[in-house]
Amino acid sequence: MRVFSSLAGYDQAKGAFRAWLSAIARNVARKHWRRRATVNTFDPELADAMFAIPAEASHSPEQREEMSAVADCVSRLDEQLGELIRLRYVRGMTTRGIAAEAGMPESTVRSRLGEALDCIERCLQGKGIVQ
Repeated sequence: MRVFSSLAGYDQAKGAFRAWLSAIARNVARKHWRRRATVNTFDPELADAMFAIPAEASHSPEQREEMSAVADCVSRLDEQLGELIRLRYVRGMTTRGIAAEAGMPESTVRSRLGEALDCIERCLQGKGIVQ
């Protein structure tokens, strides 16, 4: 609904439609996460299971290979970077929440997450998963 109501404001000169659409989706998701209750429902066993590579028959061999490669690349990160990735993508924490839990400024969390994602991307490039 947000896309349709904002469509008149899209300006192709400012960027690609896909980027504009992604920005809207990201902002809607951020609002949702800010509004949700902050009840700590973290279950370490569930997080480990989510982070583990599922061996479901529904996944193609290519998908299983990609998931395995991502898990391997994350496991190669130093301990702090790996923990930040888990807090963000397994626990779904916001930058502010990660900063509070890790005891570091939000700007540091953002830069360290960027560093971790760059390391993962280089690792996946080395494995031939991404170009």
